Amino acid sequence: MNHDEIRLMADIRPDAPPYEQEAKAAARRGLVAAARPKTVKAIWRRPYSMVLAGALAVAVGATAVTLAQSPGTGTSGKAEEAVVTMPKIVNMSASEVLDRAAKAASRTDLTPRNDQFIKVESQTMYGSFGGGAVVGETGENSEQTRYLYRTKRVIWQSADGTRDGALTIQYLEPKAYPGWPIPEQAYEDTGTAELPLPTCGTKIPDYMRTDYASLKNLPSDADGMRAHLYTGDRGGSSKDGAAFTAAGDMLRETYMPPAQRAALFKAVGTIPGVDVIETAEDAAGRKGIGVGRAGLDGVRQDLIFDPKTYELLGERGIVVDESVAKSPVGSLVASTAQLSVTVADEAPAFKDKDGTTSSCG
Repeated sequence: MNHDEIRLMADIRPDAPPYEQEAKAAARRGLVAAARPKTVKAIWRRPYSMVLAGALAVAVGATAVTLAQSPGTGTSGKAEEAVVTMPKIVNMSASEVLDRAAKAASRTDLTPRNDQFIKVESQTMYGSFGGGAVVGETGENSEQTRYLYRTKRVIWQSADGTRDGALTIQYLEPKAYPGWPIPEQAYEDTGTAELPLPTCGTKIPDYMRTDYASLKNLPSDADGMRAHLYTGDRGGSSKDGAAFTAAGDMLRETYMPPAQRAALFKAVGTIPGVDVIETAEDAAGRKGIGVGRAGLDGVRQDLIFDPKTYELLGERGIVVDESVAKSPVGSLVASTAQLSVTVADEAPAFKDKDGTTSSCG
């Protein structure tokens, strides 16, 4: 990773003060996880780590659980746009759905040791945004581009956040961002990448940590968890939007213990603007019930729950305001599915391009 790539992170929040060395190290890890230094990929914000996946944590036996298999694991056609019919709001309240999800959370548990790793397999689709930068002495902006990049990911993250992790990314065929032509660079990433995820000794504010050891110490009651969601500066201009995003961050590519997960679902039901949609589909094609809210970016974010078991399957983002999102209403612009969660004793020792297992420095 070079300093030009680190500058991409600064472009996301230009009003932020200059990065300290620890923050730069975190940015490097984020760029590795995004695995795309030439463009900025949009995500449901995770402040110090651009890692993406669905949201579910279940377990069988001592170390592993596998969810329903994806019915569609192949690639899609070139320039295919992801547009869906706008869902209907249903009479069932968000609190009712989330209360059932809270009860479902108590049925499963993993108990990793601090020296072990949480291994998560997932399938994702997110937007990649490029261009728009000032070019040369003319002061003109380069052409803006958008497309939806798709991956299958396997990530190993330290249970207590102190050990280096690892990530494999299998690149799937991209899709056109609805309303935008698909650019040539959308097809540059192919095959499978194996990447180290060094910790670099980075210090993260306690209220932003999402490792298992931190999550198990969070409140196990809804009021306490709600207070946690609104703690600190989580970015953005909407505290309610930031709270909903924080909830997703605590479920995505990590494992949250049942008591805290149940409290989180109940707390999400108290966030203003959260409601229920009749049908939603995750990145693996599994249909469920959506619980979410519309953000200031013109995109509605949903957590997707199995309609029978109320286990959390994944997440998705749908455009609800074309003037803000610059894409037709009903466009699917983000989709994830978490396929399995396991506990591993070790993470693969993948090497970086320079032949080392660390990108710190």
